[in-house]
Amino acid sequence: MTVPLKFRQSIGCNAQERLLSGSSAAKSDLCETSWKSTSGALIGSTAVAVIAFIYVFLQPTGNSVSFTIGIFLTGTVISLTVGKPYTLFAWNCFLKPLFTKKPSGINSHDHQQRLEQFYESQAAIYDVTRKRLLRGRSTLLTLCGAQLRQHYPCQLSDLNPMDERATIHRTRQFSSKPIASAAEKSVPASPPPSPTGVGRKRLAWIDVGGGTGENIEKMNSIYPIENFDVVYLVDITPSLCQVARQRFQRLGWENVRVICADASKFEVPAEDEPEDLEIALITMSYSLSMIESFYPVVDRLHKLLCPTGIFGIADFYISHKRSLDPTRQMNWIMRWFWQIWFDVDNVYLHPCRREYIEHKFKMVKTLSARNRFIGPIVQIPYYVWIGAKEDDRMPDFKLEASPAVNCDDVLTKCGSDRIIKPNNAHRLPCVTVNHAHGQGRRWRQAFDIKHQERFSTYIYAFTWEDPAVDLEFMGLGTNDRMLVISSGGCNVLEYAARVGPARIHAVDLNPCQNHLLELKLAGISSLNYTDFWQIFGEGYHADFRKLLHARLSPFLSDASFSYWTKNANFSSLYKTGGSGLAIKAFHLIIDLLRLRPAVERMCNAETIAIQSRIWETEIRPYFLSPLLIFILNNDKFLWKALGVPPAQMQMLIDEGSAYEYIVNTFDPIIYQTHLRTSNYFYYLPLMLRYVPENAPAYLTEEGYRTLQTDAARLDAIKIHTDTIVSVLENQCLDGELTRVVLMDHLDWFSPEGAENEIRAVARKCAKGAKVFWRSAAKRPWYNAIFERHGFNIVMLQIREDDTLYIDRVNMYASFYCGLRS
Repeated sequence: MTVPLKFRQSIGCNAQERLLSGSSAAKSDLCETSWKSTSGALIGSTAVAVIAFIYVFLQPTGNSVSFTIGIFLTGTVISLTVGKPYTLFAWNCFLKPLFTKKPSGINSHDHQQRLEQFYESQAAIYDVTRKRLLRGRSTLLTLCGAQLRQHYPCQLSDLNPMDERATIHRTRQFSSKPIASAAEKSVPASPPPSPTGVGRKRLAWIDVGGGTGENIEKMNSIYPIENFDVVYLVDITPSLCQVARQRFQRLGWENVRVICADASKFEVPAEDEPEDLEIALITMSYSLSMIESFYPVVDRLHKLLCPTGIFGIADFYISHKRSLDPTRQMNWIMRWFWQIWFDVDNVYLHPCRREYIEHKFKMVKTLSARNRFIGPIVQIPYYVWIGAKEDDRMPDFKLEASPAVNCDDVLTKCGSDRIIKPNNAHRLPCVTVNHAHGQGRRWRQAFDIKHQERFSTYIYAFTWEDPAVDLEFMGLGTNDRMLVISSGGCNVLEYAARVGPARIHAVDLNPCQNHLLELKLAGISSLNYTDFWQIFGEGYHADFRKLLHARLSPFLSDASFSYWTKNANFSSLYKTGGSGLAIKAFHLIIDLLRLRPAVERMCNAETIAIQSRIWETEIRPYFLSPLLIFILNNDKFLWKALGVPPAQMQMLIDEGSAYEYIVNTFDPIIYQTHLRTSNYFYYLPLMLRYVPENAPAYLTEEGYRTLQTDAARLDAIKIHTDTIVSVLENQCLDGELTRVVLMDHLDWFSPEGAENEIRAVARKCAKGAKVFWRSAAKRPWYNAIFERHGFNIVMLQIREDDTLYIDRVNMYASFYCGLRS
């Protein structure tokens, strides 16, 4: 039996507070604070008066003296009412440090005195004035809450209905057995319980440098405080602790303790039975940068955190001159300016603080951002970082690799789990995760971070090849092991939903394409069908950013989470990326030509006959106009918007004109497929959304349920950000693959490049394996290379003579299969 926890107004703070209080001293402090508040207000009003004098001096007429007095009095009133908090803030942060003698020691006593001098006269207005300055705190709490719910189910009486699925109970890692919840009957399983194997202990949260306790109050709407048996707010500043006590008394939270003490010496009070407490969460919100001797504090917190716990931090930062992580890189001026600026207030931004955190804990998620404090002029760098303790007893998500691969020989680390390949490494093994919160690396394999610098977005927001035709010829089974190109991820999920092969290697050199596939996998794993459909079916969810942080984040890798946080403000998912550029251009043209009503009627026509008539009479004359043909003949537009490189365009032109190719592509589509009910490839770019009866398999409710409840189908997917040759050489065994889908990308290659890739494919394919490819040419030149490497070539489809329609995309002239002999 545990003793009921009671609220205490203070623990261990009386000794420190006596340094600055006492009956007479308290009165003196109040008088001093009052005087400084008034003086700060007068500074604000004086500034207004100076502006008034200048203004009046420039006026040729009017009573300048009376006008100035009026402005002075008005400024005083404004400063003492509306502007008082910000006047006090400016006084304490920018002016007071210049005139105040501060203790120079680095021991706890001197450190406390410096902080108290800084905060004593602004404790009451701290929360108001820090809302815009200290960004990232809500993000920190949301991410921590999302990770906590993976291991510690919480009561949701105070939560938004968005978080209903957090009632899931612990079960085995990603079990395939459906689990009932209040929100839906089939939901993904939670990660495993604590590796200690013991029953649930009482939960505790330590908020280090928690100040006024605002973060704890905010957390209640994310992960209700009632779910913690005890919460410790640890802060060394008496004036801020006093505000925190008043806050929690007002809220009536008896499980919150305010401890005024040095965090490096913090111990769980004996009366709280520390042996029965599990420190599930430790947070530091803009406090690490204010601690003089931070090493012992971090060491102490590392010792306190339990194996399944989360450590979270939000703070200012500067980067090194050269950083392995390009997202945190800053130029020389910004590094110098912000370090000097904050140093005035004893705030230390040297990158060693962040690096030591990353050394002690394993990174789970990180964001480096800019706080636009004053529009584009003042952008203060800050970061949000959450991590976990390394524990070798945790399961990992590693991919089977050749015994020749030695993880220890070729891995270097940027931060913690952001793994990169050094220039001299020839093999890149898969990532292994040895901490409790590694489900974000469930699919994504390690990749060279230089690829992140090369690409700012993806080209394809959706896959532009027909997987139904692939499956018709593929003969795919549950024992097959595939290698496919990621593209928009629709093809990968189609194979997984309809068949569920044993392994799908999804490969793309563009990391952003893989970020998109990851987002879809995370959505299946964490969202209800309604939210999932809104994001990927409708292309827009009003609460996407909230869902990203609160629900999707635990299932995303760090790189993918950072990308989507940066690009969360889209109005339509299908207007993003390179293909989005083409879609925007098309919609601009149809608006300029006033064709939108006709396009909508064509897309929603009841029959193919009506659809064809609208196309012929109202749209086709404009759509196949010389202007549009001119745009489509532009090499830069073809590559950036449609992903068609010059080499592929040349193959097309060698066999006919661009006009002929476009006519032979679109006319058969309109005349032989019904856009609304059977051809989502064209309905989507025209209408910017899918409809439930005409969508990829993973977007149908049946496909979504299949993927969500059968964990083996998603676990089979491994995402590689590299060239196909590199993945084949480093991640696949000889003779392992039974199906390979190369799409049309060999059209892009030089003869030497095609030779290297086809040779590698041949070596990794088992006897009888099938390799599929499409081409803009009817008889691509590289077919001969396949034959030289032991493949029997079979023409599956070709667009010529009377056969101008071959699939629902109809963009390619041919479709081939190579049988490994």
